[in-house]
Amino acid sequence: MTMMAERASASAEAQDQSAAIRASFDRFPGWTQHLWTWITGKAQPDQQPLVRFNTTTYLIADVLALAAGIGSAWWIVDQGWTLWLLLLPLSWVLTVSASRVCSTVIAHHCMHTRFTGKIKYDREIAQVLSTLVCTEDADQYYEDHINLHHRKETFATIADPTIQHLLKLGFRPGMSVPALWRKLGWTVVSPLFHAEFLATRLAQNLWRSAVYRRVMALVYLGSVVGLVAWQGAWVPFALAVLVPLIPLYQIVALLEFLSEHAWFKSKDESLGGRAFHVSHSWGRFNGDELPAKGLGLAAVGAWTRWTLRLAFYHLPARILVVPGDLSQHDFHHRKPSTFKWLQAAYARQQDIDAGHPGWPAYTDVWGLGVAIDRVFTILSEEEESSWELVKSEEELVNAR
Repeated sequence: MTMMAERASASAEAQDQSAAIRASFDRFPGWTQHLWTWITGKAQPDQQPLVRFNTTTYLIADVLALAAGIGSAWWIVDQGWTLWLLLLPLSWVLTVSASRVCSTVIAHHCMHTRFTGKIKYDREIAQVLSTLVCTEDADQYYEDHINLHHRKETFATIADPTIQHLLKLGFRPGMSVPALWRKLGWTVVSPLFHAEFLATRLAQNLWRSAVYRRVMALVYLGSVVGLVAWQGAWVPFALAVLVPLIPLYQIVALLEFLSEHAWFKSKDESLGGRAFHVSHSWGRFNGDELPAKGLGLAAVGAWTRWTLRLAFYHLPARILVVPGDLSQHDFHHRKPSTFKWLQAAYARQQDIDAGHPGWPAYTDVWGLGVAIDRVFTILSEEEESSWELVKSEEELVNAR
């Protein structure tokens, strides 16, 4: 069997396993299936969307969710030391998820001119959203994402900004998988990581952007801080705004980066451009195959474990780390110009049902931890000498 045939056979087997996981959810009532599609990120074969958002309603819904997250957290803190504080983490989840949708879903598709379809308006929307959640301005985002990340010459190479970021954080080729997991654990609680991440976000807003964008950020951030100071509301501001939008946002951003692509996988020169993108991308789905049918203590234990993993692992991963169409990010790399990103789970499955014409088979990964472990395994197998950290802006320019 040739190497290409072996790859095709392995892909087919993996797709069968993935389909079996999603098919196990068919044991739930039919009216719940769209909910399971949203939670898992994986649609059923031939399934059609139940609700079709347009870009305007999607944006409005997300901004309202962001306001609801911050507003509810502020109200909870204002109640003082009461049992309402137990609900504060739920408000944080809503705020973090909505802010991530602002930056990694809506602003992202604005960069591809797939929000209004007009460059000028999409760029303006991205600038407003990036100001709102204090993230990379649209001009730099376009350079990093469109000109570097999506270009076949620089995708997943040393010139890709995400690889630069991960290397600087200390995720180095040749480290063992356990060492990489330990590195992740220390990083998410590291004050230095959070301080540097925040400093970068502030720099992107206040002095690395165009003059008009700096003015936007100064007026917005200055108004917020001034209003809080005037009201003396530093405690609710810190707990309702700063906690979710700084450390929590930055933790889930790192988890998303580390699960998104085979960042450090050596390029196979035998692969064409499309096959290369596919080899470095996968769908990130959330859920476990349903326990086998049966009664007794073993069944109760299996269902208890399944439920706990759904509630405290898969569902938080879906809401926080891979909201919107991030579960189907590999579909985006195949079809970056599609307007179907609002129904990406269904569009991806429709492409699979059609035989993914012109492209190799999809790869499905179930579980955020599995996706991160996949990246760490690839990273551990690489030689550090092939991924020397770029030490200067001049070297980075040459790498590009």
